[in-house]
Amino acid sequence: MNLGKTERSESSSPLSNIRPLEKIDRSSLRDQVLTSIRNAIITGKLKASDKISEVELSEQLGVSRTPVREAIRTLELHGFIEVHPKNGTYIASFDSEELQDGLHVRVALEELALKQALQRMNLSEWQRHCDHLERLIQSMFAAADELDPVSDIELDMEFHTLMMDAAQNRILSRSWKLSGASNFIWSLEHVLYPHTKNELSEHANRHVSLLEVLRGRKLEACLDALRHHILRKINDIQILGAEPDPQKTLHEKNSA
Repeated sequence: MNLGKTERSESSSPLSNIRPLEKIDRSSLRDQVLTSIRNAIITGKLKASDKISEVELSEQLGVSRTPVREAIRTLELHGFIEVHPKNGTYIASFDSEELQDGLHVRVALEELALKQALQRMNLSEWQRHCDHLERLIQSMFAAADELDPVSDIELDMEFHTLMMDAAQNRILSRSWKLSGASNFIWSLEHVLYPHTKNELSEHANRHVSLLEVLRGRKLEACLDALRHHILRKINDIQILGAEPDPQKTLHEKNSA
């Protein structure tokens, strides 16, 4: 009888000898869906004013509608998707004023980060930080050679996020992420500039120019270079809003 009780007790807990499994990271799945939608916009598979469907996206990506809905909510919060309850969900159209406002928010956040990074890092730490930025730029040139705009933009976002994190200010880093300011990098690069090898290489060269000044560690010179690096795009946004064929105009302007 005791043996029978023992056998039933052992069989009642079949998972007792199995190591705990890692929980599925739902936020990671949402981020993967968000990245897929973002890349589709960058590569032109999804264009401004295109109507999108949760059902269709979930079928194409092979996931449930929940992470698709979460990704859409995040993109809507950052201004890249528009949801009209009675009409559907659309890729956001170009808005010159909002893009310019986004650039000014970026400047405010990145200037503060740069000031604090220079104050808090010693010379050797700053040089290591600049070396890291240089490696990212080298990868940008590789992306240009491979005509890979998605990698180029991801590296650009990593470059500026690294500059934000160098401030060692967790509140500032969270503000950067929660505000969606980093997303203005990929949205603007996609909207403003053609995905040619020359343009992608020029994009990397602009970061080379910024890094040369950053290595000098002179506060005002660094801040001026950072402002120019970001706000130079305002003129291009204005051209984009005024010209009948802005992509052609910008390409000719940058090639001159």
